[in-house]
Amino acid sequence: MGGLAERVSARVTAAKERGSAALRRSRVRWAWLDHLIRTVQRYQVTSGDRLAGAVTYFAFLSFFPLIALAYALLGYVVTVSPNAQQALQQAIEVQLPGLAGQLSLQDISQARVGAGIIGLLGLLYSGLGAVDALREALREVWLTTRPPLNFFLAKLRDLVALMLVGATLLISVGVGGAATGATASVADWVGLTDSPAAQAGVWAAGVVVSVAADMLVFLVVLGWLAEASQPLGVLLRGSLLGAVAFGLLKQVATLVLATTLGNPVYGTFAVVVGLLVWINLSARIVLYAAAWTATAQMGPPPEPTPVPSSSTARRTSPPERRASSA
Repeated sequence: MGGLAERVSARVTAAKERGSAALRRSRVRWAWLDHLIRTVQRYQVTSGDRLAGAVTYFAFLSFFPLIALAYALLGYVVTVSPNAQQALQQAIEVQLPGLAGQLSLQDISQARVGAGIIGLLGLLYSGLGAVDALREALREVWLTTRPPLNFFLAKLRDLVALMLVGATLLISVGVGGAATGATASVADWVGLTDSPAAQAGVWAAGVVVSVAADMLVFLVVLGWLAEASQPLGVLLRGSLLGAVAFGLLKQVATLVLATTLGNPVYGTFAVVVGLLVWINLSARIVLYAAAWTATAQMGPPPEPTPVPSSSTARRTSPPERRASSA
């Protein structure tokens, strides 16, 4: 019985060694695979899930003040353009699938004065906290040793970063919805509304413009927020990967959030749970993109060195060792 257990253990050990050797050879052969593994390892070593949780907390607190402030401004804009409210609601639906209909957006837009004051104060508090949490998370992932700024300079930089991120987010939301609407209008103007090719073109144009706008958001977050030391080319590629992953998340978010919002266990907390899930997944994508940029300039592992045979070892042994053995 003991012999059988030893043989099984030996086979398992040999299989693990063969698998490890095959993985090492694959990492040497394919640089993208080695980079992917190093990205996941950096994310895990720096406790990326825990960092994403901290970012989620402050980002969740800043979401409702941001919506309140946006609709307070909308309350003034709608007097000039009655279609502004519908356009903003459609843009929010694109970025947060399934959640815009759950929020009382009409009530927020009507209380524009109170919503504006509350939104501005709440956004300053929670938004600066979210920026600080995200910056520290990025510094953890990048293993940054640069000493932080003093309190007042740090808050001033966070305020600038908050305005930059907010502006790029608004551009991303507005450009994505405008591109889809403009492409659909062009297809309708040339009489190709019912054409499958035209519908695919409308969808593709919206995706491309949305990815480009999201790439701008990631570039601001990765390049400005934590003062990354990586070259611009690395940051651009990391921003592109993050934008593509974020676009894929938006495509599958309808299913994920529909499952969350339709779960009777959550009840009245469905909107809260849905927002938490969405923000947490988005934060993880940002940190994975940061881990990718942090490991972009590391070289692949060295080629495994074969174990010398006993005859080779005898031929290469030092002269004094051969003399003593003689």
